[in-house]
Amino acid sequence: MVRKPNCKEVILDAAEAVVMEMGAVHMSLDVVARKARVSKGGLMYHFTTKKSLLKAMIERLVKQYYKDRAVVLEKIKEGKGRLLKAGILTALAPDKKRDRMGLSILVVAAHDPELLKSLKDAHRDHLNELTGSGLTLERAAVISLASDGLMLSEMLGFSPYSLAQKKNIKDTMIRMIEELESAA
Repeated sequence: MVRKPNCKEVILDAAEAVVMEMGAVHMSLDVVARKARVSKGGLMYHFTTKKSLLKAMIERLVKQYYKDRAVVLEKIKEGKGRLLKAGILTALAPDKKRDRMGLSILVVAAHDPELLKSLKDAHRDHLNELTGSGLTLERAAVISLASDGLMLSEMLGFSPYSLAQKKNIKDTMIRMIEELESAA
């Protein structure tokens, strides 16, 4: 039996498509409703404002990150640096859609920082995971921040690194985590 798609998910899919085509700045509820093939009233039943729709899109991005990380986690052997390794491998995996969506949403969030709450919460949770992992917090944080910087430079389109260099940087981060595991 084929399950009927959840209306909220259909709207979020349409909103993502609109953001990919036009950018979040130009996204409107009317355009998303047309793309989702729902009435504007039907869209507004789930998302009363553009801000609430953007918030849900960001929350969806965060949830997707955790799903992707869970898949990567299954492939990593036990160890104190397991979550940090999985986070780096997930964050630095090439994903043009995530990068474009993230960049477009960051542009809008620059005008409304409240939209970043779920990202801030995820970052805080990540810090708590690092703190509880048994790794030296400061060194683990330095590696995590390096990963964040590389991911952000990719997202913003100004990373000067070749694919081979990025792979080497990622491999170096993983080796540094393994050194931290040995030292802890």
